[in-house]
Amino acid sequence: MTYDEILTSEVKQNALSIGLDKVGVAEAERADKTPMFFTSPFSILKDAKSIISLCIKYPEGAFEQSKEDIFIVLSTFATVKQTLQDELREKSMILTKFLEKKGYSAVPLDPNISVDERRWVSCMLSHRYVGQIAGLGDIGANNFLLTPEWGPRIELTSIITNAPLKPDGPRLAGKIYEETCRKCFRCVEACPPQALSREKAPPYNFDLNRHLWGIQGLVRLSKIEIPPSDWINARPTALIVLPRYSAKYPLITEYLKWQREKGDFPYCQICAEVCPVGKK
Repeated sequence: MTYDEILTSEVKQNALSIGLDKVGVAEAERADKTPMFFTSPFSILKDAKSIISLCIKYPEGAFEQSKEDIFIVLSTFATVKQTLQDELREKSMILTKFLEKKGYSAVPLDPNISVDERRWVSCMLSHRYVGQIAGLGDIGANNFLLTPEWGPRIELTSIITNAPLKPDGPRLAGKIYEETCRKCFRCVEACPPQALSREKAPPYNFDLNRHLWGIQGLVRLSKIEIPPSDWINARPTALIVLPRYSAKYPLITEYLKWQREKGDFPYCQICAEVCPVGKK
């Protein structure tokens, strides 16, 4: 394929000029038929050629406040997350219209992308993986996209387009994991429900049900770090037994309501908070 380097430069300059912090381009074919997704970029745009990865960083203090009080989380981290995702929606639409004016089709994906409830972690298209193949960073041991500048403390979205943009390539794929994560593993040691493992590389190094115990709020709202056996062994995922725990711990029901209102924010970010990548 012949790439339009001038258009690629214009897209990137436009993205940075409207307030995005980082932008990269991936080949659409590299996101096709991967085990991480249940769809293909070609199911979204039949003649897709490129995927643009857009990144915006969190304010430095967003991860530093107390996480023990859900009301503090709601008025700080959850609100910041929602605001950043709204910014990504607005800015990705600006770039989509820019590409359309240039004669190309483009489809912006929502930052808060749907997951496959049968497997939970397999989503329509992973912004983290797209960010990796677009050269923005590397998937770390905590399964976040780690950027050299800000580590995992970012929000991402993607635009699929048939514009022949020049790809940046996965320049950092495996690099941060091999050079930093394998010497660190702070996220593994700090994970309250022990969801992460040293033995395997991401995305195959975590236990889904233990992970859900953390991000669905049960670690903090039940004050129990290691999930009970019925939660760990539930299939297809522990979400099928969530009503049982919501009845036992009423704050979980409140949390789930707020989570829907705030855009699916996790109530455990310890693995991102302790990550040294990108910290000054």
